[in-house]
Amino acid sequence: MWSASRLNKLIWPGMLLLLSACSHTPTLSPAQRDAYLQQFIGQSSDTIYSQLDLSKLGYQQVNEPILSAQQLVYIVQRPVALPLSVAQHPVAGTGSVPIPVAASPSRGYDVNLQCKIIFILKENIAQAVKYTGRTC
Repeated sequence: MWSASRLNKLIWPGMLLLLSACSHTPTLSPAQRDAYLQQFIGQSSDTIYSQLDLSKLGYQQVNEPILSAQQLVYIVQRPVALPLSVAQHPVAGTGSVPIPVAASPSRGYDVNLQCKIIFILKENIAQAVKYTGRTC
């Protein structure tokens, strides 16, 4: 039978990992993201600039949007936390031994994955939207 402390050692890390993953997951699915961005088709670049809320998509804006005659480009990033691996105890083969690292081992290694959201413009009106980058 499993002791309470043994169960706590097994359950808590898993729960923390799930909570961490949830905090870095976009709030919208890809279909919802597409629908959200599609609502800006037919709108002026000024309207898009004032009403687009990238945080709803789980993105952070890297810099100001880039506006040209043909397109309005947003460069965004999605923060992702990669968990650090923990070595197994070499003698017992079970349990774990903490590894000292400079980053916070409870959070893992943070990376920011970039993506471009591009509104194709004609006479300053959005005709289409496309994405580049693997994190879109």
